[in-house]
Amino acid sequence: MTAAWIGFAGGVLATVVSAFVALRQSRTDERLARLNHELETEQNRRAALFDRDLRAEEVLTRYREPLAAAAFDLQSRFYNILRLDFFAKFGAGERAEDALRTTLFRLAQYFGWTELLRRDIQFLSFPEDDDTRRVAQLQSEIARCFLRDDWGPALMIWSDEQRALGELMIVEQHGKVLCMGYASFRERCEDTFAPSLERLRNEVAEESAQVRLRDAQHLLCELVETLDAHRVRYTRDLSRA
Repeated sequence: MTAAWIGFAGGVLATVVSAFVALRQSRTDERLARLNHELETEQNRRAALFDRDLRAEEVLTRYREPLAAAAFDLQSRFYNILRLDFFAKFGAGERAEDALRTTLFRLAQYFGWTELLRRDIQFLSFPEDDDTRRVAQLQSEIARCFLRDDWGPALMIWSDEQRALGELMIVEQHGKVLCMGYASFRERCEDTFAPSLERLRNEVAEESAQVRLRDAQHLLCELVETLDAHRVRYTRDLSRA
């Protein structure tokens, strides 16, 4: 009887121990599976972030030179207007229309390259890369500089108007999407761009417009400096109005 009970107890104990070991193993397996899943999820997240940042930087690299050139040309014209009396010199006489057309062209060209960059980068979110994020921030500040009403309505260009003006500049040539050159712009100036040209003619000399252009010129200089961080092309020639 005693031996039987001892045998029975031993069997129960063995079963309990076996169940306990199996339970611990099951829990260990669950923890390992959960840890592996979390590790895989984190790896995928990091890979997605890296891929997003890489694609955003590739997009910025593609537009870095034309956007920098457009920003430089526009800030240069604003500087000439504010400090070198550009329209006082050329706003009358035979060069008056050319002075207006070239000014509008530079403004529309900047909005055009900004719109092209926005289209390519809009689905990538804001990347972690400081350089890319700073470009996006400056573009946003320049846009706000034109749309804000602090200085009155003179040359106030709302967001939709900025995009519309930029869209009018976008063309496709040889399989590439880019902004039209000045020759094409001049051909379309009297019809497609006539309202913007007339507004520029009427408002550019107003004092409130001068304040807007000055703030925009400073921001455009910062944008050029960010895009040309190694001082290869433009930054030595930049002056704030």
